[in-house]
Amino acid sequence: MPRKIAKNSLVKRLFFISLPLTLLAGVLYAGVIIYIESQSLKETQLAQVKTQMQQLAKVVAIPTWNLDQQFINNYLTQYAQDPHILCIELMSDANFTERSPADCTHPESKDIKLFSEPIIFEDQYIGVVVASFKVELDNKRLKFILLSRIPTALVALMSIFIVVFLVFRRWVVAPIEAIMRSIEASGLDGKHHPVNWQSKDEIGTLVETFNEAQLKQVQHDQMITSERDIAKQALTDLKHAQSQLVESEKMASLGSLVAGISHEINTPLGVARTSGSYVEDSIKQMELAFREGTLTKNEMTNFIDTFNDGIKLMNVNLMRASELMTSFKQVSADQSYDESRDFNLYDYLQETLYTLKPNLKRYQVSIILDCDENIIIHSLPGALSQVFTNLIMNSLIHAYEPSDNGSIRIEVKQEDGKIEMVYSDDGAGMSEDVAKKIFDPFFTTKRGNGGTGLGMHIIYNIVTHKLQGKIDVHSQLGKGSEFIIKIPSKLLAEDELPQPA
Repeated sequence: MPRKIAKNSLVKRLFFISLPLTLLAGVLYAGVIIYIESQSLKETQLAQVKTQMQQLAKVVAIPTWNLDQQFINNYLTQYAQDPHILCIELMSDANFTERSPADCTHPESKDIKLFSEPIIFEDQYIGVVVASFKVELDNKRLKFILLSRIPTALVALMSIFIVVFLVFRRWVVAPIEAIMRSIEASGLDGKHHPVNWQSKDEIGTLVETFNEAQLKQVQHDQMITSERDIAKQALTDLKHAQSQLVESEKMASLGSLVAGISHEINTPLGVARTSGSYVEDSIKQMELAFREGTLTKNEMTNFIDTFNDGIKLMNVNLMRASELMTSFKQVSADQSYDESRDFNLYDYLQETLYTLKPNLKRYQVSIILDCDENIIIHSLPGALSQVFTNLIMNSLIHAYEPSDNGSIRIEVKQEDGKIEMVYSDDGAGMSEDVAKKIFDPFFTTKRGNGGTGLGMHIIYNIVTHKLQGKIDVHSQLGKGSEFIIKIPSKLLAEDELPQPA
């Protein structure tokens, strides 16, 4: 839909500016006409009076020469009948004067004009005629002139105004409105809508420039849209790949745990199997001696002792294997399923550390757990186990060599519904640059040795998202590393979490 013309449009502005100017021009024209016609009427009256005085001077030349005062007085009275003439005075060089009207004077006023005409007889100056007259406008004639000329002028001015208005509307406003409609349409569908307007003036140049600019803008927007779609797809692929890598990392961690536990279980099971075989052989020997009747009291006593020791050894090793399997089942189940529950933090950390014993055997590193044995929290045990599993494995891989002696310390405190866990090692430590990037995805200092750079990133995501806490790191080269983890004692439900602003 085309956009409506704004309330303060050029058309309205032109109308409300030009119309008063046209009316003002009409008023000025009327004033000029009045002034010109007034001056014309005054000049006409002045010319008439001058003509009359010139005629009078010729008529009275002979009577003045003959000193015929009666004849002179008749002529003066006749000419004094003109309504514009106030006083006519004839002064002869023979020292006589005649006035009409009698005893009139020439008043002094800026509106009163004086005119004198010499009296010449046979090329000889014999006197002068002086007339004072007042030029008055002929209002009827002036009104007639105004009524005949001003309406015509106003009609002409209004015609010019309308023509100018229509020309402006056609050649200025129309292309601007076409540009506005093109912008509106392009904003709706994102396509190029050229304005069909051609003229060899500034408006034509403007339209041509607009068409070129809109075409470039549409092409640029299409390119940006294409690049944005490509970037979105790349981001989606990257997130999918990252998710797969994270799952692979989790499965690799769980696989490493399975491998370690399998190796660890083989030892007690092997001892139990050896003990069982030995007891089985002793029973067969005892059975043979019994059947042959050669069984002595001393042999019976030795058999009972051997049998009891074998059974005891079998029970001890089977119990050890059972404990390993129980810990493995609990930890692996918690890592596989994200379900919150109440659990004893000390016991669970002990189980996690117990499952890592196979990995610790290759290093001379001890783990010290400083935690109250009665801390009960409601959280995600599997997520917490994965955090400490990754931290310990990260220390073993990056902080220590197999021949290094060291210690890892885990300190746990509970205060005001918060759990603070400080994990520290006395290994190689990290530089400031490495510490700043430690939680970045795919950042690792041992990529060539199988590092994926996701272990610490997984820890960060688990702590900050799943466990609703935060984690900080402090480290110096050669002085070990320290990770401070703070989580709530009770995990909040999703509907209880504070909403982002």
